[in-house]
Amino acid sequence: MTIKTITRAMTACLSLTITAGLALGVSMEASAGDAKKHKKQRVFTEYLRPSTGFNSDCNRPVFDLPAPLPAGLHFDFIGLHDPSVSPGMPDNDALPLSAVDCESDANREVATTTNVEFRTVNGFPDVDSRLKNRRSNEVPTAALLDGTRAALPPEGALGAPFPPTLSQPAGPMSLGEFRNVSGEMKLRCRKDGTAKVRLIVDGYRPNALITVWAVWFATPPGAPGPQIVPLPFGGVPNAVPINRHGRGVFVRELGYCPMDVQENGDRLLVLDLAEHWDGATYGALPEEPFTLFNFLENPQDPTSVFTSHIGGTVTLNRGVFPMALD
Repeated sequence: MTIKTITRAMTACLSLTITAGLALGVSMEASAGDAKKHKKQRVFTEYLRPSTGFNSDCNRPVFDLPAPLPAGLHFDFIGLHDPSVSPGMPDNDALPLSAVDCESDANREVATTTNVEFRTVNGFPDVDSRLKNRRSNEVPTAALLDGTRAALPPEGALGAPFPPTLSQPAGPMSLGEFRNVSGEMKLRCRKDGTAKVRLIVDGYRPNALITVWAVWFATPPGAPGPQIVPLPFGGVPNAVPINRHGRGVFVRELGYCPMDVQENGDRLLVLDLAEHWDGATYGALPEEPFTLFNFLENPQDPTSVFTSHIGGTVTLNRGVFPMALD
């Protein structure tokens, strides 16, 4: 099966960011019209699975995707921190994840990387190597009025009020901590075709910024065929406030039942939860893979500016709910 490149308008969910679309030159045969078949209220319960990328957990598929998609399609978006290299080295990057890592390296720290296959398929540019192999507390965020990004010190490390800081806890994150998430989804689909959804999630870092993405296999306006497309679930903003205990609640009213294949054949595959390590959201996009940003290589030196894309290094998939996979 040939996988074509998605249009530049779509971005990665999930590096996400994730989860941006892979256009497929096939027609989608599905039970279109499911949304109108049900004449009574239906209630669904699903549970969150840990993930380290799009449909991936330590480089293993989380779910079998429906045809015509390749059943085992998956992409990892994080790696293991490699202390033997540094941002100034051209080969600086995190180590790729493997299934063995989830069993034996849970205490290893996770770090940013970019998935070469995912970038190639989608035509996304790579990031500067200085943005790779960064642990969660080292990812730059907008720190200056002109939007220039810099890594911030943790709250309490320096005297107030300058510089701006990261909220506590602000240390590196282990692979075990990254995957130690859980959650439950309660979905009520009404007879009139509308729905109400409630997500309760746990195990996230206190005060983290999380967003929820509906990953559709659908045909965008003007596209030649169906693509994997991440859209903000329930509309913008799609953020989940994580409290000091690492828990969050997300409630939305929907104009459709997300468990049904829509009348035109579009279907919602999964809900991806993404954590924003840069502390920023991007509206209806998980991130902006084609936008150039300025960075301070040394936060103490305002002249140490370099320019780079960010795709794959700021919005990281960290949990997935199954939806209309059958």
